[in-house]
Amino acid sequence: MPFLQHLIRVNKSKIIILFFLSLFLGGSILLQGISIVEIVNLVFIEKAAFSNTYIFFLFFLLAIIVRLTSQFTMGRVGGLLAAGVKVSIREQLMQHWSLISMEKHVSFQTGEKVTLLVDTVDQLESYYREYIPQVIKTVVVPIMILIAVFIVHPNSGWIMLITAPFVPITYIIVGMQTKKKSEEQLDALNRFSGKFLDLLQGIQTIRLFGQSKQQENILAESNEGFMSRTLSVLKIAFASTLFIELIATLGIGIVALEIGFQMIVFKTLTFAPAFFILTLAPEYYNSLKELGAAFHTGRGSLGAAALIEEQLQEVKKPVQWGNQKLTNQPEITVDNASFKYANGPTIGPLSFTIHPGQTVAFIGQTGHGKTTILNLLSSLTELDKGELFLNNKLRNTYCADDWYAQTSYISQHPYIFSGTLRENICMGLEVSDEEIFAALQKSYLLDWLTTLPEGLDTALGEGGLGLSGGEKQRVAIARAFLKNPSIVFFDEPTAGLDVVTERLLIKSIKTLRETATVIIAAHQYESIRFADVIYIVEGGQIIASGAPELLKNHPFYKKITAGRKE
Repeated sequence: MPFLQHLIRVNKSKIIILFFLSLFLGGSILLQGISIVEIVNLVFIEKAAFSNTYIFFLFFLLAIIVRLTSQFTMGRVGGLLAAGVKVSIREQLMQHWSLISMEKHVSFQTGEKVTLLVDTVDQLESYYREYIPQVIKTVVVPIMILIAVFIVHPNSGWIMLITAPFVPITYIIVGMQTKKKSEEQLDALNRFSGKFLDLLQGIQTIRLFGQSKQQENILAESNEGFMSRTLSVLKIAFASTLFIELIATLGIGIVALEIGFQMIVFKTLTFAPAFFILTLAPEYYNSLKELGAAFHTGRGSLGAAALIEEQLQEVKKPVQWGNQKLTNQPEITVDNASFKYANGPTIGPLSFTIHPGQTVAFIGQTGHGKTTILNLLSSLTELDKGELFLNNKLRNTYCADDWYAQTSYISQHPYIFSGTLRENICMGLEVSDEEIFAALQKSYLLDWLTTLPEGLDTALGEGGLGLSGGEKQRVAIARAFLKNPSIVFFDEPTAGLDVVTERLLIKSIKTLRETATVIIAAHQYESIRFADVIYIVEGGQIIASGAPELLKNHPFYKKITAGRKE
């Protein structure tokens, strides 16, 4: 497969090492055979003194040491090759996912991505750790044995050469049967694992809505399908192993029969060369059989490679940047900008300017493009058409690090990583505890901090396990205060929060807007009542804009402000 072969070429040095180790292994097998033949011939045929065999015992011991060392080292090199490839592929996947648009991330199951990154990539290990070293070994060792046999007795060499292709032919036949089934099995595993992880993440909601039994049945059906596919692959593997063993046994038997005729009937072959050939024949066929065992493992990796390659070929459109320095709190202008979903709606065209220090709100019903506009403005998604200017220069003239260093993005469901509270607030920044306490105070988390058993060193669960939605939001706000950004993006900041938490969050946002440009996407009045400019979004278009007092008669604005007090 080109994808797998490309990764082999990248690790060319390890392939060369495996080749030379195979030469040492082949040489040790020949030396071992010669030593055994000479010892037996001297003691039992020529009736020589046992002392004459000492040198061949030393050769035999040397052959065993070289053989074991070569095999062990090949395993180690194969393991290093597999480890390097897996790291490389995971880096490619992470880099690829970082370049595709935020909207495409939503279309994938989280569990599916995790399974692809962890389990599917691990499926490649056997290909590089077992199959590739065995292929090199099977190419080198049998050829060395064949050359030696042809030198000693050409007839036996021809028999071994003619019977050998039956083993790879069997591989091809089996491979045609197993490739599709192994791909189906791996695809089923990915879907099953992804479904299981997503169910675990949403288990509380499932129980609240009484869907536990229904989801249990769906999971059981997925499990049955995966088991069935796994057993069908194993059935083919077991049958092919039996057939390969039969071929090897018949091959050795034919060689032994031919040698018997040459020694007993025609008397054209003496004991020593005959015994030497019979010593090497099992080694010859064993190398081919070992390839068969590795072959089945390697074929299973092809399905994983196909899924990874498909993911890496997913069309990506990274945000374009340059290398000029960007000043803090730039003016943001979009000109005729738009973004089109694959087989979906188009957001835009949009044209507007956000001045430094402004608080701007995009409001509208759910699903009409507010979050996409926020992603376009924050440079998490590239435009399909139009231009985005920073300080009247195209964005692609500026350095990406300068932009992201001065921006913060607080989503509706900010992610909390498995780690301490300190690590989740600092996010890699080197800051003092005093600065962290100041950020917590501005985000109204100091009282909450005093309730934690270990303060800033309290461990938080993956995804913020044990934290409320409001606590997650305020931890994200604390990150922003600590970073001290000049531009802050909020996506539905008060959605789903209780009244007390909502008021605290609004106070934090008001504090942020004193020193930063604040851009908000929302459909609730509380989040946007202090905005300088409001854009009303409908169907991906801006249908109205202006200061709040200018929009008070607009139907949607009237709807969200109904019953609210300033």
